[in-house]
Amino acid sequence: MASSYRLLYVAEALAPFTDRSPLAALTRSLPEHVQDAGDFEVRIMMPCYGDINERKHSLHEVIRLSDTDVPMGANTESVSVKVASVPDAQLQVYFMDHEGYFGRTGRATDGDGTPFDDNAVRALFFSRSVLETLRELRWGPDLIHGFGWISGLLPSLLSTTYADDDLLGATKSVFTPGGTAPETTLQASFAESMDLPIDGDAGSTVSEIGLAHADTTVLPPNGTLTNGAQAEEASTLPADAEPRTKQTVALYDQMLGEVPA
Repeated sequence: MASSYRLLYVAEALAPFTDRSPLAALTRSLPEHVQDAGDFEVRIMMPCYGDINERKHSLHEVIRLSDTDVPMGANTESVSVKVASVPDAQLQVYFMDHEGYFGRTGRATDGDGTPFDDNAVRALFFSRSVLETLRELRWGPDLIHGFGWISGLLPSLLSTTYADDDLLGATKSVFTPGGTAPETTLQASFAESMDLPIDGDAGSTVSEIGLAHADTTVLPPNGTLTNGAQAEEASTLPADAEPRTKQTVALYDQMLGEVPA
């Protein structure tokens, strides 16, 4: 694979910043091993949850990314961005910071396990925050690999709203479901009010929309899908790091071979 390829991992959770997700360890190890397998430019983005110890993990705000505009239907909200490094690894992590959406301690549910009423809005805001932050950075990834439900709208946005974007129009997408996935569905009225083109996916969950629109689906170790057709097309990551890295790099190599250098 060419060394000039840019890879962005978008994580629901990432160790050691937060480990309250089955995906946290996977999204900690895979980017590092993929980066070590070749001279790749790898970055990571995730929500800035309220229970992340910012002092302990040395998060600091990126001033030039403060108050980046995020379109949300007829309105515009703003996101701030903080940054830190993964300990003992040359990996930079960008944290999408919004007190109203991510300041709570729960990822997708409250203490009783009830999904938050605004999960659909949170997922959309997060995905658009990621893409608008990339535009502010002028850093266009060749491939975005999203992990967990909160990244599920990225493939749809890339293939519709941002399809003609000079920076992101050619970006490939991979989606890995899992983690704490709420059964929050996106209704047609919500999609219309938020200017979200989801075509015939109204009534689907955020994760189901990710599966439907991603260029490739990759299941986490021991992961399963209930939809038979999608399951036949999806590969599963090995549990061990070395074969997992080889399989992932081979997948990226195949996908990015279609991207002009």
